[in-house]
Amino acid sequence: MRSTARIVLLLGVTFSLLGFQCEKQATGPLLKGKLAVNGICANITITLTQGALNPGQFESSWTDPTTGITYQNAFRLANPCQFPTHIREGEEFYFRVTTRVNETCATCLAYYPTPQTALAIQVE
Repeated sequence: MRSTARIVLLLGVTFSLLGFQCEKQATGPLLKGKLAVNGICANITITLTQGALNPGQFESSWTDPTTGITYQNAFRLANPCQFPTHIREGEEFYFRVTTRVNETCATCLAYYPTPQTALAIQVE
């Protein structure tokens, strides 16, 4: 009887831990964005092209001081280490907002202008 209780307890703990590991990293609706500027050292600017974000999550208008180009609904990527390298400047992609940021890659310290508003995303 005791061994059965231990097995049930062990299975419960195992499944609980697996549940935490499978926790969704992204929340909210599926959105569409465009890689607007792929600046040096992962200074990435993205524009929202479809869907809705809260006003504080993007800048309605941002001008790149280097090029003079103005972008609508722009934000700085807060988690560039998680951004797929196959997406090129000008390409659109789908994403969800995430609160989990895992920045384990090496990026250089060179600067390229980006919007002040940063948002972490998970590309779908």
